[in-house]
Amino acid sequence: MKCPVPRLRRGLTIAVILASTGLTACAAAPIPPPIHSRATLGSIIIYKNGVAYFERYLPPGEKELTLVVPVERVDDFLKSLTIVDKQTGETMPVSYPTLDQSGADVEMTIALPEGHHGLTISYVTESPSWKPSYRLVLSDDGNAKLQGWAVVDNVSGEDWKDVRVGVGSTSALSFRYDLHSVRLVERETLSSGSLVAVAPPTGGASYATTTDKPQIVADFRQSELSDLTKVAEKEAEPEEEEEIARGPRVPATKRPAIRQGGGRFGAGGLGVGSLGHGAANQPSPEPASGFGKSTGDAKKPRPKRDYRRSRAELAVVSLAGRLRSSGERIRIEGYANSADDDPRTASLDRANVLRNTLIDNGVSPDQVEAIGNGTINDDQGLRVTTVVAENEKQKDEPKTTAEMQETEGAPLGRAHFLSSEAMTIERDHSAMVSILNADTTAKRVYFYDPISERGSKDFAFNAVRLENPSEYTLDSGPFTVYVNGQFLGEGLTEPILPKAAAFVPYALDRNLLVEPEITGREEIARLITIQRGIVSTESRSIRRTKLAITNRGQKDAEVYVRHRLAAGHELMTLGPEVSPPEKLDGALLFKVQAPAGKTVDLVLEEQTPVERTVDITQSEGVEAIALYLEGAKLDPDLKKQLQAIVKRHQNRADQEQRIETLSEQMEVYRRRVDELNVQLVTLRKLPQGAKLRRHLSDKMEEISDKLQEATLRLADMRADLMTQRIELSDALAELTLEKPKRDQELASKD
Repeated sequence: MKCPVPRLRRGLTIAVILASTGLTACAAAPIPPPIHSRATLGSIIIYKNGVAYFERYLPPGEKELTLVVPVERVDDFLKSLTIVDKQTGETMPVSYPTLDQSGADVEMTIALPEGHHGLTISYVTESPSWKPSYRLVLSDDGNAKLQGWAVVDNVSGEDWKDVRVGVGSTSALSFRYDLHSVRLVERETLSSGSLVAVAPPTGGASYATTTDKPQIVADFRQSELSDLTKVAEKEAEPEEEEEIARGPRVPATKRPAIRQGGGRFGAGGLGVGSLGHGAANQPSPEPASGFGKSTGDAKKPRPKRDYRRSRAELAVVSLAGRLRSSGERIRIEGYANSADDDPRTASLDRANVLRNTLIDNGVSPDQVEAIGNGTINDDQGLRVTTVVAENEKQKDEPKTTAEMQETEGAPLGRAHFLSSEAMTIERDHSAMVSILNADTTAKRVYFYDPISERGSKDFAFNAVRLENPSEYTLDSGPFTVYVNGQFLGEGLTEPILPKAAAFVPYALDRNLLVEPEITGREEIARLITIQRGIVSTESRSIRRTKLAITNRGQKDAEVYVRHRLAAGHELMTLGPEVSPPEKLDGALLFKVQAPAGKTVDLVLEEQTPVERTVDITQSEGVEAIALYLEGAKLDPDLKKQLQAIVKRHQNRADQEQRIETLSEQMEVYRRRVDELNVQLVTLRKLPQGAKLRRHLSDKMEEISDKLQEATLRLADMRADLMTQRIELSDALAELTLEKPKRDQELASKD
């Protein structure tokens, strides 16, 4: 079957034909029935936080206005409803049935005064969020056309005929709040002291509770428990679908007992039937159009019911509504009476009766705990108190501003777009509403993003750098990019603030190659203390990122490099060849010009302070101090002392190197002497080897003299090294950051 196409007004909307079944299949949750009224629908503004603002108008002359509101929408309706006279601005009171639970709708009637000038009715109710979509048409001169569209879904159950449709997004909060349920406040019963004799307090069995003092929610007398049982017996059996969902009803006497301290019953059991506002959510016949009309079978008349209910029944209604809306947990404590054979079992059964009644009225079994204390009390039958768990206390702690800002999908800035002319969108259809059609500046650039989830560490993206020309924030959504009638690609961007620039990557370009290289080092920034060669320093841990950007294309490229600083780091001073960065979504953005066929380097250094201990008796520590002294501004005496220590350490290191070299040379001499000695022993057995023996003997004597000389020189060098070590140790012992007392005394005299 072909669906009718919604009427368009001057190209403001584009109809998107969707079948009702398709909408239901895609929806995350069933959509409540619509609000019906004879008042004409004038404008609708749909927001990103799951609500929509409806405004209706009623002409003069009407004597009464009736609004039919589904139970699911009553709380939002009562929270936001305003009814005012269009000319005088006076508000109108609203009346509605409090305990009428025979249907899924609540009829609200407004008695209108004579001579009113027409009414404006506005309210906020649940609605699907709108979705943004953008088109960007580029030109060669740097100008572009930016078009914005809002996809809105009319699943309200009524046609939007000749209605001004708008969309918006703000940081305003939206939530559910129970205003429909009846709230009864438990009050303490007092009497004159002259009529009551003094009596001792009533004792009872103790049980484990939380450390916080429990709040008493409700009390039921022994005589009132029979009222609950009678009501449960009079209620009609649930319908077949409800039987399947809940399971069959089981009398309380046949149910398994709950052990002391709590337990769980099934969802079925004794109940008050339709007590409570969430007990019966049966679909009502859907009207075809207008108010009060329907197709097919006529709407069945509601049966007459007895609304004269006892205090206990009203208390159950109020308690069930409170628990459904708040989600809090309660403990039901049952009492026994003097006629019970088994007080503990009887008190537990009484607690289970109320527990099952609350479950039948839509309260989750996890919220209700029943215990029997076995205490005999012929007056009090049940006491209901709140239970607060530790995890729930932590859950209720207020969030910090930073935590609220990190909420996923939180709106950024403010947006409000309203169509200039009325349009028509039929129910169960969607439409694209034009929200922006403006000229802007935009140009094609390269965008290197190695930090995003869908970014690339090796190549840069083709992107468009554009400016938001409107006065409102453009919500995050898909961008389709065109140029000269050609499709370039599609991209996604974060929300764009008014008059702010943004980047839309739309294609990966392998002509622009990026080779990253990350290294690190530490430099001393300040000396804190010096004690016997151990220097406590405030150092800088430096992270160096070098990006070699190679443009393999035929044209010069303008590249924007996205770089995120490491945690706790800050950017160091940039060179003159690096332009000051912009900021983009918590990262820095550097602009680089990459000539065609060449490679350019972008070097970024970031630092974070750290405390380090440096041992200047070791080579590594002396090298760090020597590097620090090259540019440090210190007290001249201290700097001279440190330079002397560095010099002594270098001399000591040189001496150790010379000793090591001489020792290796002496080892060569010894091996050569041993070899010559072996050869001389062999030649003694040969008579013709006398000449060779004399040559080798002279050679061995020469090498022995060199070995002896080297041995003496090595001894002198080791003695000199020992002297240098002692001098270095004394210099380190005298080294301190504190000024000598003599200098301090002279300074104080001055």
